[in-house]
Amino acid sequence: MKKVVIHRPGGFRRLKIESFPDTTPGEGQVVVETKAIGVNYADCIVRMGLYASAKKYVGWPITPGFEFSGVVREVGKNVDDLDIGSKVFGVTRFNAYSTHVVAPRDQL
Repeated sequence: MKKVVIHRPGGFRRLKIESFPDTTPGEGQVVVETKAIGVNYADCIVRMGLYASAKKYVGWPITPGFEFSGVVREVGKNVDDLDIGSKVFGVTRFNAYSTHVVAPRDQL
């Protein structure tokens, strides 16, 4: 999978696309292949290093992004109400700037 990574605060040139191993869902989680992501002011503040929760919960490097939509590619244990191929949208604490997002079922 690929995702946008920011290794240190700064301008938009700090956004780098990098490859990572494929994700797998844990219990109660879903892997979504993203088709669209939200780009908002909070993401810009993350990039500039000014978003307090980004510093507190993640640090550097960080992948921004809170909102996403896409298609379910894999479900974890105890997720029985979504099928592979279902279209969904959801929220996550960072990491939406990715080709695939792992999110808790209750955030979809």
